[in-house]
Amino acid sequence: MDLGNIKETIRINKGKVHIKVVAMTGKEGNFFVTLSPSLNVSGYGRTKEDSKTSFHENVTLFCHDLMALSKEQIEHELSTLGFKKEIMRHKNFSKSYVDENGHLQNFEEGTLEKNIHEETACA
Repeated sequence: MDLGNIKETIRINKGKVHIKVVAMTGKEGNFFVTLSPSLNVSGYGRTKEDSKTSFHENVTLFCHDLMALSKEQIEHELSTLGFKKEIMRHKNFSKSYVDENGHLQNFEEGTLEKNIHEETACA
């Protein structure tokens, strides 16, 4: 799967947050870590599945925390993470793809997987 052309987005609509970001999973020591550099959110566990479950739970918390903010604070937080408001769609925020050749936090060579993480949260 070529992730080089993926446009990472956050869409806020009717109290829900739809997120589409690149998530990477790799082994670090005895644990697997799933990380979205764009959201600054991670999860970990003894297995890949556990790290992905932990990551999903933390993305959900990210969404709930985001929706607890005022509109101005939401825009500020997303801007701090590098997302920009799309001109024609006032509820969309997007970020360019994190370079797949970037160096991440000491993942063991050969264990890094990259996926698209997409979910809607905050009902």
